[in-house]
Amino acid sequence: MPVTAQENIEAIKVLVDLAETNSPEQRQFLYARLGEFLVDDQSSFTNQEKEIMADIICRITTDVAKTIRANFAKNLASKQDIPRNLMVFLANDDIEVALPILRDCGLLAENDLLEIVKHRSKQHQLAVAARDNIGEEICTALCEINDPEITVALLENHTAKVSPVMLDNLGELSECITEYQRPLLDRPFLPKPIAEKMYRWVSMSLREYIRDNFEVDIRALQMDIKDREDTIQSISKESDPSLRLVEKLHHSGELSTRFMIKSLHQGEIDLFEYSFAKLLDIESDKIKDILYAENPEILAVACRSLDIDRVIFKTIYDLTGSIRHQKTSLLTKIKSVPMDFYDLLTVETAKAALLNEDFMSGKISYAET
Repeated sequence: MPVTAQENIEAIKVLVDLAETNSPEQRQFLYARLGEFLVDDQSSFTNQEKEIMADIICRITTDVAKTIRANFAKNLASKQDIPRNLMVFLANDDIEVALPILRDCGLLAENDLLEIVKHRSKQHQLAVAARDNIGEEICTALCEINDPEITVALLENHTAKVSPVMLDNLGELSECITEYQRPLLDRPFLPKPIAEKMYRWVSMSLREYIRDNFEVDIRALQMDIKDREDTIQSISKESDPSLRLVEKLHHSGELSTRFMIKSLHQGEIDLFEYSFAKLLDIESDKIKDILYAENPEILAVACRSLDIDRVIFKTIYDLTGSIRHQKTSLLTKIKSVPMDFYDLLTVETAKAALLNEDFMSGKISYAET
């Protein structure tokens, strides 16, 4: 015989009275009874009556054992006709209770999940990361926790809608955080440029995986370590404001030994070094070998090739002395500035000496050139 609306009302009144008792046993019985009502597909309770039941459950939860709450949540997780506020409440309970709700409940809204990600435990975050079909905003919030375990769980969830920007960021991070590499490469429809970028730092086995699963030109990706370091160095140099200033002055014809010496006097060592290298027409990374060489003849030859006045040469030698001495042993005899040698040099002989690799590398003295 069908249950009438009046009978439902009477049943609800009994439940409300039970909720007012202080007996843990009675409250646990009430919790189980409410669970039966909500789970029963044949029940005739209205949405309003279910809301009353949900409110009672939320009020008495603290007096109910966790095992009972967990079983209750498990039974309700896949139901679609349960008040949403009750599901949100259960999703914020201890993880043993919340897990089936976070995993299976389709009633939770994106904002509900975002609040859980931001304010609940790591176990709750992991459960959300493994949830089917979570959106980009939730995925981004999970990645921004910066916990590799959570990020890996998210990457292994192939239904999660991780944005292309976030995938690219994780691809960059995978150079340092190796745990990201395989889960990233395993994701369906991973953009090819991310795999190409990762090819340069992943293991040999993952390189084979990229070769077999992505349409990439392996020859174009094979850059040895030295080439890669040189590329990084050139990029960093291009963004160096001192180098840009020297290049600008050089192109306008305003770069001079006077500017170079002024930079040195003002302590602008980068400007001084870049200026000297540009005036000598050599790579900027080689100028230090000239300026701070143990053999002072090398610096003398470089300065004389630019027809620098002897007094300016002595100034350069003296002002760079502190850096030069840092590179020598305490037992190394500090050599005085070779003014007599400098006076004997000509611009032509100095330029010729600059081309002698053995002299410039310190293997032989000037007299042996």
